[in-house]
Amino acid sequence: MPHEALVYEVRRFNRFYTGLVGLLDETWMQSPYTLAEARVLFELGRRPRTAGRKAGFLARMFDLDLAPVVSELAGELHLAPAYLLRVLRKFTAMGLAATRDGPQNGPPVLSLTARGKAALVDLEAATNRDLARVIAKLEDQEAAELSDALNRVMRLLASARL
Repeated sequence: MPHEALVYEVRRFNRFYTGLVGLLDETWMQSPYTLAEARVLFELGRRPRTAGRKAGFLARMFDLDLAPVVSELAGELHLAPAYLLRVLRKFTAMGLAATRDGPQNGPPVLSLTARGKAALVDLEAATNRDLARVIAKLEDQEAAELSDALNRVMRLLASARL
């Protein structure tokens, strides 16, 4: 198959899946978060982020102490750093995330608060419930075929990225 045709097929699948699970809805999976916000919440839940060094008062006032964290996370999630910083400020204002001093008064650590962890549990449960609803009518053989196909797609695309 020519690569141009494959690009078309991948994009066609992306449009299908995006519509199926509602990824372009204003909020994702009937949650109060956009898709980008949900991705940030998932990532902060996966592992807290440590800034490169302990910042002074002015750096903390203007969120410059988080610049290494924002830069790294924005790169991983393919988000604009300024947008990510707005999301992080929103999460901080909502009590979902907080910056605290690191161990031995080291560099600041950005992580989810207890409230943020609870929000993440709710979001993951809603995601699992919605995806379970999508696949509920599959027969056992169809579910096995889908699982095999998904694993094959991930393996092929991962090897293509290398």
